[in-house]
Amino acid sequence: MTVRISRVLLLSAAVALSACASKGEPAAAAEHETSRPAPQVEHRAAAQPASGTICRSIGSVAGKGKNDAYMCKASAVLNSAEAREVLDPSIRVSYGSTGSSTNVSRQSANATGKSTDETCQRAFLNAVKRFQSTAQRRNKRAIRLVSFYDRQVKGGNEYECHVGTFHSYVVLKGSYH
Repeated sequence: MTVRISRVLLLSAAVALSACASKGEPAAAAEHETSRPAPQVEHRAAAQPASGTICRSIGSVAGKGKNDAYMCKASAVLNSAEAREVLDPSIRVSYGSTGSSTNVSRQSANATGKSTDETCQRAFLNAVKRFQSTAQRRNKRAIRLVSFYDRQVKGGNEYECHVGTFHSYVVLKGSYH
């Protein structure tokens, strides 16, 4: 009985595979038409930032899938209208150095349908917001932050942002004061 069922299953699998592989059938043609790749969203990646942009490309990172690296201006994001809406004004944020006791936060943002500037700004603000909520729980009034992608401190006034196919990522290290 089991031998008969096995033969029937093998035969039906072979028929199904041959039907799928057939290119002359209307069903296969319809399937071929619907399997076109979706149009991809272009991310502006100029070597130098254009006027009004906050991020500049520093290249792609090798690996699976899309992973473009950008350096973005922290001061431009912290002074933006979105930052004024999202961040707590009672907890001061400074960027460029940290104290002795630090925490690390890796935050992401949805990159689908957004420009590089928008998605990197959103990921940065998510990380700053996370630091602010921790500072509030610890009864601190200020935070100091630096970029900390791949455990390397990026000083100055810029943070590193990696944009993939669907998400952007920012890693910050900060101290509470």
